[in-house]
Amino acid sequence: PRLPVTALWSPDLGFADTDPGIARIARAAAGRLADAGVVRSARSRAPLRLHDPASAWLALRTPGSDPREAERVRAANDRLLDEFFAGTDMLMTPTTPCPPHGHEGPGERYSTALTWAFNLSGHPALSLPAGFGPDGCPVGLQLVARHGGEALLLEVARAAKAQAWGTETHPLDK
Repeated sequence: PRLPVTALWSPDLGFADTDPGIARIARAAAGRLADAGVVRSARSRAPLRLHDPASAWLALRTPGSDPREAERVRAANDRLLDEFFAGTDMLMTPTTPCPPHGHEGPGERYSTALTWAFNLSGHPALSLPAGFGPDGCPVGLQLVARHGGEALLLEVARAAKAQAWGTETHPLDK
């Protein structure tokens, strides 16, 4: 793939309740990719608004659930993603919408909310280190490509690494 690739930023995919601090750190990482000439902003367009895949994800994993709603959500999001990737090479989002949770679990906020749409759709995705939150825990920048776009994601990751990506030190190293 030729760099820079067109990319569009979405803090929430149109449905997630993304923590503003997490979005800020991931967005700054997306900006570093643009500054390094790895990505360029796609032409201005309406933000991507997927249907929340939570019900579909959970229904597909609950024995005895009716899969019709899951298939409806999956089909609707597949159409929206096909339209999106017809005009843009890559989507950038935070990897998680919230800071990491403890061993007690996520509570009401799923940390997988921004990844499971692509688990359902089969779009290739990867997470790059974006920085560290105020609590010292890592924040990721998720990159998503159209079906068959694995080589594109790997090229972007290689270019990010070549641009000294991740030279930030961890707060505990100070």
